[in-house]
Parts: sequence; structure tokens; C-alpha cells
Amino acid sequence: MLPRSKKDLQPPTLIAKRFCFSSGLLPWRQVKRAGTNKAFNAVIFAFNVDIPPALAVEAKQNNVEVKRHNVIYILVDEVKQLINQKIPTTQQEELLGEAKVLQQFLVSERKKKVPVAGCRCTKGTLLRQALYKVIRNDQVVFEGKLASMKHLRDEVTSIKNDTECGIRFDDTSFDVQAGDIVVCYKLVDVTHTTEWDPGF
Repeated sequence: MLPRSKKDLQPPTLIAKRFCFSSGLLPWRQVKRAGTNKAFNAVIFAFNVDIPPALAVEAKQNNVEVKRHNVIYILVDEVKQLINQKIPTTQQEELLGEAKVLQQFLVSERKKKVPVAGCRCTKGTLLRQALYKVIRNDQVVFEGKLASMKHLRDEVTSIKNDTECGIRFDDTSFDVQAGDIVVCYKLVDVTHTTEWDPGF
């Protein structure tokens, strides 16, 4: 688990609304209401009833999807699948590597002194193009990207475990301290599924 930060995202919330329902044959008015209120993106589920051919044509002309089922469990599974398709994905942090700050030193760049963190990679791999956060006393004190990553005098794209390096963050006003933990991570998309239970 990575330390929580202001950028952590909450799980998505999806509200499924039952627009209308009835028993017996599928009424024309439901098809018309679903076709008129296109913002609802409604789907009509028909259980154990026939759909008259004329009504099926009307639904198709109004871009209304009608799903017919005779087995309740299959209907419920399809409703769940439809809900899952509507749930937005969220992004989650995936740890790539960690490093410990040994010291900060200043280097000259374009006639300016800029801070560089002298580090040792202690876990995984540090990637030049990844995202970074700095942890101090269990608190996130920096989040951002790198402007430079060097091993000895060479600019590199990655640093492996148990290797020393010098990294410069894109925010030159941020100063590291010895003992800070540098976390290298990336954001990955996470899909979610509904926990809806019809109760039978």
C-alpha cells in the first residue's frame, strides 16, 4: 500500500434508476417514454412475455433496446453486467520502486544552483518517466515528476535496486532531507463491479 495523499480517488458511485415497470404485455407507452427520454439511455427488460413484432419495430426505430428473458437468474446476471459496464474506472497507484535519500547537494545548471537528491534505490526499480512522491515522517511532502536522473555522471532512464543515483525533481523549490523515502509509482486503471443483490 502506498501512503495516502490528496490525489487518492474515492470508489465510484453509480445510481441505477428504475424508470418505470409494469406486469403483463409490454406497453407501447414504455417504449415511447424510453425513446423520448434519450438522456436516460434506458433498456427495457421483458420477463416471460412476448414482444409483438410491431412493438419490436417501434423500439428499433427509437433506438430502444429491449431484452427478453424467461429465466430470472439470467435476467439478473444481464442487469448486473449492464450496471458493471456503466461503472467508471478509477486509477490506483502501483508501486515500482523506492529509494532512501542520503543527502541533498546543489549543482550548477544554467548559472543557477538547483537541488539534487543523492539516493540509494532500496526496492524495485526507479523509472525516469514515472510519477514520484516523497515521504517524510509518514507524510507526503512532495508529488510530481523528475527533471533528471543520473548514475555517476550519466543521464539514465532507470535505476535498479541497491544502486546509488542523483535525482532532480521538476519543482526546484522543493528540498529533500536525509532519510526521506522516495516512492516511484504509476497509475493503473481499475474496473469495478456492482454489489447489488436482488435478494433471492
